[in-house]
Amino acid sequence: MRGDAGLDWCRSRVVVAARAAGLVPPTQSVHADTRDLEGLAASCSHGRALGFLGRAAIHPRQLPIIERAYLPTERELEEAETIVKAATVQPGAQALPDGRFVDAAVVALAQRTLALAGRRR
Repeated sequence: MRGDAGLDWCRSRVVVAARAAGLVPPTQSVHADTRDLEGLAASCSHGRALGFLGRAAIHPRQLPIIERAYLPTERELEEAETIVKAATVQPGAQALPDGRFVDAAVVALAQRTLALAGRRR
């Protein structure tokens, strides 16, 4: 196996198992090449898309890359605020004015997104 893609199935299973057990999303393992910051950023982005929340680091130069990859973007924060506000006004499953469906899982993700941003501020 070459590259990270061969581990996608295993990594996805870890994420799903954690969520099924009611645990927070797991953190990604280390990126062993401490000089390959572009590769680290790409791997973090892919890990985040798989459902990981954070990553272990083995060198201080990796920390800013990991932090940027896993903190919510401004757009994600705006969407989360919209979802939480809608859920406060009308609890339960609903469709937002832009057509997106919102249920308890989507609201929980939005709340977690806002909490992540709050920890940094």
